[in-house]
Amino acid sequence: MKKCPFCNKNNLKKHEIIYEDINNLAFFSSQPVTLGHTLIIPKRHVKSVLALTDKETDKLFELVKKIAKTVHKVLKPAGLDIGTNYGRIAGQSVDHLHVHVIPRYKGDFTFLQIVGKSLSPYSNILKNEESKIAEKLRGAL
Repeated sequence: MKKCPFCNKNNLKKHEIIYEDINNLAFFSSQPVTLGHTLIIPKRHVKSVLALTDKETDKLFELVKKIAKTVHKVLKPAGLDIGTNYGRIAGQSVDHLHVHVIPRYKGDFTFLQIVGKSLSPYSNILKNEESKIAEKLRGAL
């Protein structure tokens, strides 16, 4: 994709790239939440994990695990956030699948600590619907 900032590797500085192979690329986030915030992307332009082949999924998440283990070993954070967003409503800022590995250090504020309390009015409603939703999901699998 011509306008995708992740598809054009020239948008990245050499020191930002942590790992590259034939399928995937890992690099530091241009908007890091913490020291070591890394993005892992497939080189093939896809918007979400839903568009990956099984083999691509395996390779991508093998790399996610490798990066997470390395970040944890080298930077020694207290924990890690690992995740991806699909769709603008979910917070996807670039329409190219990217998995965040965010080291968490003592004193950090996580997303749930910031907004978790504001989500609590929905907790009871969601709890009441869980069994119905679980049944639908099990049936679809």
